Amino acid sequence: MWSEMRTVHGFIHKEKTRTFACAAYLPDTHSLVDLPLKVPNGGPVINATLTDVNGFKKYFIQELISASGKSIKGKILISDDKDSYSVHYKADSQTGVDSKERLVIHGKKTQVFLILLVEYKNRYKQIYVMRLVSETIDTNENGWDKTLPGIDNSLLNLILLMGPSILYRLDHSSFVWKSVADKNIRGIMMKGASTEVNEHLKIIFYYKSHLDYQSGIENPSRIEFSGYDRTSVPYPGKENLYLDIYSIPHTDTYSGVDISSDLVQSEVHPPLGIGCPHYLSGNEPLPSLLVTHLHFTMEERIQGSTASRSISKVYAEKNIDFLRIKAVLLGSEVIYDYRLGVSFHVGTNGSIAVVSIDSNTPGLDRALFSLDNLFMLDLNFKYLGRLKLEHRFGIPAEAWESVQYNVNINGKKVDKAVVTQFFVSSQNDAADDIFDGYTLVSTKISIYDYDISKKVYTWRNGITRDYMNFQQVRSIENIRSLTEKVKYASSDEKVILNFVLECDASDRSYNKCIKHTEDRVYWLKADFLYFVLLVKPVSILRISDIEYRFTDTKIEMEVTFLDLPHLEFNSKTMSLSEETFDKMMKTKANNEPECLEKLSQFSQETIKVVIYRPSDLVCGYLSNPNDLKEDTKQGQSASVYFFPLNNLYRVKQELTLDQIHDAYLQDVGMKFHVFDRSYLTRLKIIDVIDKTKKEIDSKNDITSQIRQNAKLRIDNQFTFSVPDGKNFADCYRNCHESDQVPCITFSFCNNDGKIDCRVSSLQASDVANKDQSVETDLKCEIYSISILQDYSRKSNRKFKTQQSTAVEQDSVHSCAKACHASSECISFQYCDGSCTFGDLLYTDEATEYDEECMIYTPKVSERYQKTGNKIVSDVMMTETKLTLDQCASLCYELSDGEETGCKSFNYCPKSRSESSCSLTHFSVKGPDTKTTDGGHCYNYELKVESNGNKRKESSSTKEIEGTTGSGAFGIIILFLFVGAALGFMAPFAYSKVKQIHDASKTNADCTWKRQQDEQPIENVY
Repeated sequence: MWSEMRTVHGFIHKEKTRTFACAAYLPDTHSLVDLPLKVPNGGPVINATLTDVNGFKKYFIQELISASGKSIKGKILISDDKDSYSVHYKADSQTGVDSKERLVIHGKKTQVFLILLVEYKNRYKQIYVMRLVSETIDTNENGWDKTLPGIDNSLLNLILLMGPSILYRLDHSSFVWKSVADKNIRGIMMKGASTEVNEHLKIIFYYKSHLDYQSGIENPSRIEFSGYDRTSVPYPGKENLYLDIYSIPHTDTYSGVDISSDLVQSEVHPPLGIGCPHYLSGNEPLPSLLVTHLHFTMEERIQGSTASRSISKVYAEKNIDFLRIKAVLLGSEVIYDYRLGVSFHVGTNGSIAVVSIDSNTPGLDRALFSLDNLFMLDLNFKYLGRLKLEHRFGIPAEAWESVQYNVNINGKKVDKAVVTQFFVSSQNDAADDIFDGYTLVSTKISIYDYDISKKVYTWRNGITRDYMNFQQVRSIENIRSLTEKVKYASSDEKVILNFVLECDASDRSYNKCIKHTEDRVYWLKADFLYFVLLVKPVSILRISDIEYRFTDTKIEMEVTFLDLPHLEFNSKTMSLSEETFDKMMKTKANNEPECLEKLSQFSQETIKVVIYRPSDLVCGYLSNPNDLKEDTKQGQSASVYFFPLNNLYRVKQELTLDQIHDAYLQDVGMKFHVFDRSYLTRLKIIDVIDKTKKEIDSKNDITSQIRQNAKLRIDNQFTFSVPDGKNFADCYRNCHESDQVPCITFSFCNNDGKIDCRVSSLQASDVANKDQSVETDLKCEIYSISILQDYSRKSNRKFKTQQSTAVEQDSVHSCAKACHASSECISFQYCDGSCTFGDLLYTDEATEYDEECMIYTPKVSERYQKTGNKIVSDVMMTETKLTLDQCASLCYELSDGEETGCKSFNYCPKSRSESSCSLTHFSVKGPDTKTTDGGHCYNYELKVESNGNKRKESSSTKEIEGTTGSGAFGIIILFLFVGAALGFMAPFAYSKVKQIHDASKTNADCTWKRQQDEQPIENVY
């Protein structure tokens, strides 16, 4: 409806039972308005009355004039016993030339010549400020094209539109003044002087008798107008008007009555929140936003049928399409990843809900994140002027206003919104400005509903957003601090890659490149993130940390990547029409996940809606959401997914941890620029090295509490006491690393510093359900060790050949316990509730990709410690494409034999070259061992006790019956060559791991011996 009414020349505005109309008027070039307006210093406030002698009607007038700035701006408040007007005008402050247009606000019950109606609630208690709609109307050479509503006489209309300030126009050299007889004015005899503007209009000034002629002309008490405005056609009859001037206080001398120039300057502007199409304030441009990375605090207050208040801390980064809004009072937050196309809603309890970003998302502009849109600065604004912002302590602010129709405000569609932006002059240095020379302090949004039957816009509510603590962010590390406390990742797994950079040799400043970049680390990290890391399909939320290190010739950027975020989208069950199914592109899928997976491969298609019909396994999509039609009577049930940003392909392309390294290895040789606004540095990626470390597990990860206020009962058969226990970690370690008892559960007591540690082979279920195995003690808890911690995981892999019959297990922990209890299980596979045992260690050759499956193999590398990056030069064999665990298992299997066994191994993580594992007979600590600098390679050897003896399993010193150590080594080497194509780990690792595995299950009668002077819990990294 509004699009048909935008060209209408006037509006009517209704306030409760009153209606306000607004129009604008232009005089012709031969009118009194052509005379220049010369206002004295200070902004005068003129109080007067205008009497229509012939019509027996009196108008009360107050005119406020502000002469500051480039323009003289005035507001004429007019009222009589039945009606009221507010007239706004503008003139040039240097020449006094009138703009020859008036913005008129009219209050009256009805108007028939105007079409558009607006109903508005009078919320503000400011004198003479009314809420209404205004429109400008052009004139022609014959004068004002309209009279004020209810005014029929042209001269009366002219004087009302010009206001009492007409006295400053009549003091003009072109007029010839003649004295007239004194006259009693309001009980006082006054002098007079008259002039004729033309043959149709005569003017008489009356002033107090003690004033001289010049002073009297400048300060009249009454001005009488006799005649008519000759621009009127047809010519009306003669009019007699008396303009009585009662007082003219000036703001520079009138402070005693609480009138100031700032107050007048604020009051002369058209009213806020209505959306006038013209403000008589010139074309000052809206201050532009200068930065792309900032944070601020915002207080939002909503007033309407109900009132609400919220305070949010907002963090926004345009270049990486990231926004975080944290509710200070509630504690909840929402994080938006616009590149991925999803938002993460984090509850106060840490719960996370994943929601697709849609058109209602803040800051979204044509499917892209925009800071201008976030602040609502991307609209068509008109300058309103300088005024006092009352709710912000009356600070003077510059205001701009824009009117929008059919827009979304706070996620809801509204018929009309008037947006007013308030800026104050910036107190910062230009380099620190957030906005160009200004600071945004407040945004006001007035919202209207449109009643099509009444053709009325009714005010519904108002939103005020106040901004505080604007800060430009200059460090990319802040992203991590915002997200590190929220668990977006689906697991605790991570990958650490070391990007090795060097300066481009073709750069003319090659010799200064490293030093220059080191001095500008912020720019390096920002450009590296934007031009290297985020080019790949990796969410910004997964980049946990970026660390840097400089050498004389290279730069190393170590980046930590987290696991995939939770990206499970919720569907909506709908009954859809047959027309909907006819329009969608179709395929077949066995279930909803498979449907999404298939459609995610269509990178060239626009997929806004995904539909899965389970009755016949139909899977399809719609490019136009408007094609989705419900039919609750005859429709068919289907699951519907919405992707407003067409981001299904992007979501499914998100790299897994296993894919990340290979993806960035493709960038080796790539060049990128680091630009600090003045200096351009070219860098080249020469290598990407896997530096993933094993993390030390937390207490909650390595154990689970079974019972509180209880401890295990010692029976010296299943349960034993550990003497001299020091702390919880010591107790856990003695259970986890026991060679004497297959420890599964343990109790820990701390009674005012006195530690009681007991370990047991009893299962957790036995301890939880049988009281005869426990004792009550308020200072104790009983724990079960997490068997899963003894295994390393390989995600998205499954065995090509099923090793055993799959059994159902409710969790991967249950699967690990079952494998641990089986003498035939070395590794196991877990696929969404299905558990399969295997008798081989992991190899790529024996497995294949599967999105739902994971393979777990024993952790042998934990028995080894890093000796440093000095590696042994003389090696006995080298294998590639192994993980650290696999390399450690290989060395451990070949560790028998003083001369021929594996004493240590060199491990080089994957980089441009595949990972390599080199076994050696020598220890790097040996005096005769030849070593070399390993660079990114490291040497590992078995951990040792404090007495210098290597920590080995009891079975590790045994030899295969009938075979010497050297003979066993030869047999193993033979197996290596013969079985390489089948997966080299299986032929030689199975026996050794089985020995370890079986030994841990032995439940012999024994006396507990505390392991002396244990090392702290440590994982190899």
